Amino acid sequence: VMTQSELQDIASKKLGTSLTATKDKYCTFDAYDDSYVVEFKCRRTHYDTQLIEHKKFTANLDQANESGKEFLYIISTPSGEYIFNVSTLVEEGYDFGWEDRSMPSKTDFGGSHRLNKRVGYIDVRSSSSW
Repeated sequence: VMTQSELQDIASKKLGTSLTATKDKYCTFDAYDDSYVVEFKCRRTHYDTQLIEHKKFTANLDQANESGKEFLYIISTPSGEYIFNVSTLVEEGYDFGWEDRSMPSKTDFGGSHRLNKRVGYIDVRSSSSW
């Protein structure tokens, strides 16, 4: 699996910019530059439809809008790297198919505890694949 910093380097090159990683671990996004706020996900498995958490979606979109930037969701899978301009998708009225889903809690290492999370889906064909 690619590391987040490797993905950040690739993304910076592809976007022709220099993304800066956020230092605050409580920050909802992972990197930024003058034009973008960015969330990275490195996935072990490729799915044609990628999951996006509503909580992060809303927080990052708000951050982007407040600062006059665009929110990019950048994912690596074994099939490649995908960049989703979430701001553009929202403007175009993209249907994320939001639903509440029972997901394993990240904070519980036993894996028995589940949380209801609101999630949506983005088709990889809606990305600018590199």
